[in-house]
Amino acid sequence: MGWDGGRTAEAALAWAIARAERQPAGARKLRIVRVFDEAAIAGEDRAIEDLVRVAESDADAAGLRVRTEHPSLEVEVEFVRDEPGEALRDRTGDDAVVVVGAENGRTDEYWHSSRLGARLCGMADGPVAVIPTDDPGSRSGVLVAVDHGLAAQGLCRFAAAFAASAGESLHAMHIGSRSHTVGVDVEELEDALGPARREFPDLEIVTHVESGPTATTLLRRAEDHDTVVVGSRGLGAVGRMFLGSVSHAMVTNARCPTIVVPPARR
Repeated sequence: MGWDGGRTAEAALAWAIARAERQPAGARKLRIVRVFDEAAIAGEDRAIEDLVRVAESDADAAGLRVRTEHPSLEVEVEFVRDEPGEALRDRTGDDAVVVVGAENGRTDEYWHSSRLGARLCGMADGPVAVIPTDDPGSRSGVLVAVDHGLAAQGLCRFAAAFAASAGESLHAMHIGSRSHTVGVDVEELEDALGPARREFPDLEIVTHVESGPTATTLLRRAEDHDTVVVGSRGLGAVGRMFLGSVSHAMVTNARCPTIVVPPARR
């Protein structure tokens, strides 16, 4: 997970710890990545090196804190001198969920964090979880936004596995146009859920089919759920830098954690 010692990073760290502790024994691993971007800091080389030492020391202290408070976890600390988005992108893939913080409020920290989260989700080769701070109220259940297409089954399987590990129900939702045919949408939604139902037969899965503006409808539904899982468009190396409108809306506006999953991982 990407950590810089700020409030948003601490919220993301808490979420990452909770997820890691739910993994089977032997797989409870957490890597704290502190990325220091020298290009973003103006100053003399000596002053920058002083900041580097402080940042590296803070990251080591965070790792020690997590090891002490959560002895069941295997904790690794990595210090990287690079641009944050590119450094974290290089650490995405099939075998990990990269976690970053984002504050959904109009502060300087929000604008920086939200840009990083959205950009990272667009570039990533694996799932990215974007965690807001100050999540109000109590929610339950995992909501997955299901579109039609070959990648839908994989996305549902990922969401089902996450819900099962969290002990939550899974709510699968398809949002059609106002002229959509409900019966067809229900049939295709059930087809997308088929592998997930077979793999997780004890998981409670609830389906929803609605019509309207996709991002607005999904954000409204997200108010009731603990986590939202959405897919990214999975364009080429250049195109992936631009996240789809629905995923971008969730990453920058949802008040609950959002996991964005690229097609390769689904």
